[in-house]
Amino acid sequence: ALVIHIQSHLASSFLRGQQVKRSRSDCSFSPVKAHPSKKPILSLPARKLGKDQAAVLSAVLSGKNVFFTGSAGTGKSFLLKRIMGSLPPKSTFATASTGVAACHIGGTTLHSFAGIGSGSAPLDQCVELAQRPGVLQHWTSCQHLIIDEISMVEAQFFDKLESVARSVRRSTQPFGGIQLIVCGDFLQLPPVSKGKGKASFCFQARSWRKVIQVNMELTEVRRQTDQNFISLLQAVRVGRVTEEVTAKLMKSTSHQIERDGVLATRLCTHKDDVELTNNNKLQQLPGSERVFEALDSDPELVRVIDAHSPVSRLIQLKVGAQVMLTKNLDVSRGLVNGARGVVVAFEFGRQGLPHVHFLCGVTEILKPERWVFKSAGGTHLSRQQLPLKLAWAISIHKSQGMTLDCVEISLARVFESGQAYVALSRARSLEGLRVMDFDPYVVRADPDVLLFYKRLRKERLLMQASMDDFICNKNLENAGRREVL
Repeated sequence: ALVIHIQSHLASSFLRGQQVKRSRSDCSFSPVKAHPSKKPILSLPARKLGKDQAAVLSAVLSGKNVFFTGSAGTGKSFLLKRIMGSLPPKSTFATASTGVAACHIGGTTLHSFAGIGSGSAPLDQCVELAQRPGVLQHWTSCQHLIIDEISMVEAQFFDKLESVARSVRRSTQPFGGIQLIVCGDFLQLPPVSKGKGKASFCFQARSWRKVIQVNMELTEVRRQTDQNFISLLQAVRVGRVTEEVTAKLMKSTSHQIERDGVLATRLCTHKDDVELTNNNKLQQLPGSERVFEALDSDPELVRVIDAHSPVSRLIQLKVGAQVMLTKNLDVSRGLVNGARGVVVAFEFGRQGLPHVHFLCGVTEILKPERWVFKSAGGTHLSRQQLPLKLAWAISIHKSQGMTLDCVEISLARVFESGQAYVALSRARSLEGLRVMDFDPYVVRADPDVLLFYKRLRKERLLMQASMDDFICNKNLENAGRREVL
């Protein structure tokens, strides 16, 4: 195989431990935002906020600790970016439970921000870890902490963070006085269980109700436009599979969703299945293989970089390889994160960059992009690589937050609540979805989560009713005063 090293005129700046300059196209993992006078890492979305989204932003700007939720495709990440652009950049830290989710919002992982490892150590040890140089600066300068994909954060870890925050910041206030903006859908992927027992959800943490002051839900679905498909997904989300839902999903087996040489991406429950499928399909293609090697700022920390980067250190490609874009390059032309394509040629010359034909109709020469993030120790790390990954198959976990135009799903090995819903809701439309071996029994919603959401909605209705009464009484009082006058 021909190995191609990713080279750049910026290579001289990739010295160990040295801060790397960000380019406009970077997806930064650094939790420390740029100075307001500098170009923002994330360009703010131009579209207007919906009514629910505006209410969430208003609550955040009032200084409240806010948890907002919503089904897949309701614009949670879009709103988070708007919130990030509305808060002071120097004291706002954007985090997420996974590296992939962190990339979507231009943040870092929650574990990297906290600097306390898994949080399983005794509290005094965790506090000691949080007081290391670099990590302590995060804790003391943070006034607004954003946590995305909260469904995958375990309750014990949340409680430990809350205790560490109070101790390190020498404050008795919940979370040491840091404003929390927490986002996610507990009916999607649950926390990973480290032992034999089931992991507890974050809302089951002892400190949750003490910390979170406002709970809000986004209800307008923006990813899908077909109301029938939206209704189907909403039923699956809560674990309700009617005969109509079953019939539609079983009928999708015959959907012909391939076109222009772009095959459907198969969503798998297990990572091993993904690697096996992609490797086998690549080897079956004729012609020579080209290997693109990333340029990492510190090769000795490749495991840390791997954990945060959406692209691999080595990318193997051939003509005919099914690929997926891993970064927003040009939204107006459809070159967005998750866009599907096929390699149609390679450039002549030493670099041999791939020509990719995308489903949106664009054929593009893909050049290396750079991802920058900050490690737990405060060092800036980076990876420069083609913004591509093989896409015959991807895991359901890695697909979270993506929108896919043509997707094939096998649900036979689903093993977690919410997994089937996450997989199905990646599809932009029912026409672009093909479900193999569908079994209604794999569609599960966690009963604890259903009860939590039921209580939330009840509280919201009571709050709305009391607000309506207040407004009504005020109107009557004002009318009475006018009559007296």
